[in-house]
Amino acid sequence: SLVFFKDHCEHLTRIVRVIRQPRGNALLVGVGGSGKQSLTRVAAAIQDCKCFQIEVAKNYNIQSFRADLGSLYTKAGVENTPVVFLFADNQIVDETMLEDINNMLNTGEVPNLYAPEDKEKTINACTEPARAAGQGDTRDSVYQFFIGRVRDNLHIVLCMSPVGDNFRRWCRQFPSLVNCCTIDWFDKWPQEALLAVAKRLMEEVDLGDANQRAAITETCVDVHMIVGVMAERFYTELRRYFYVTPTSYLEFISLYMCLLEEKRTEANIAIGRIKNGNTKMVETNQQVE
Repeated sequence: SLVFFKDHCEHLTRIVRVIRQPRGNALLVGVGGSGKQSLTRVAAAIQDCKCFQIEVAKNYNIQSFRADLGSLYTKAGVENTPVVFLFADNQIVDETMLEDINNMLNTGEVPNLYAPEDKEKTINACTEPARAAGQGDTRDSVYQFFIGRVRDNLHIVLCMSPVGDNFRRWCRQFPSLVNCCTIDWFDKWPQEALLAVAKRLMEEVDLGDANQRAAITETCVDVHMIVGVMAERFYTELRRYFYVTPTSYLEFISLYMCLLEEKRTEANIAIGRIKNGNTKMVETNQQVE
């Protein structure tokens, strides 16, 4: 379930504009839970593009990543399908993956991506389209046609967090992450966004009348903003970071709802015991009389 507010709509518009551009790629920078991946999927759907994302398992390695890239290149180059490649920093299991993405952004070609027999199959599959486009039918010209088609159909969207030193180091080591991407910074959620999210998450929870519901949602916003102010003071006085992220806000609301349900259950059990005890006392009095 998505909650849209002004900032999210602006970010969505930017991502759609990038995907709409020829060979457009994006670098989305923001702390966890900002909505980078969700908005990218929505933008891909708006542009009628397939959203491709790797699934990192326990034994996922660079060979698995290369196999996924081969499937991605087949979709974009052989099947001629517009694809958005969504890649997040928490999926990096080997920094060689970033080197491959750097090459994809720069030249569109990943060295040694295909085995010789797979490369031959790709060239054979693209020979007729290359001839129809007037690119010739030699192996090199057909392969360059294939790479050009991949670059035309493939849009890379990177989701990175600025927390820590990794992001800064990656930008220095792999300059195409910055030079070949449109950068969009996700700032902290404004007050209206926090309030809208709280209302959406609590809309199915019994919080009493409308005034009490409004007071509880506003309190959630106030608590989150106060923690943010204290985190800034913490950094000013002790020079140590404490990150207050949208994820922590969502977890805070989830914790409140769990505690509310738990306490209500305890209260109902206690009320049941009192009612049961009162019934037993009435029955005992009747028997005595």
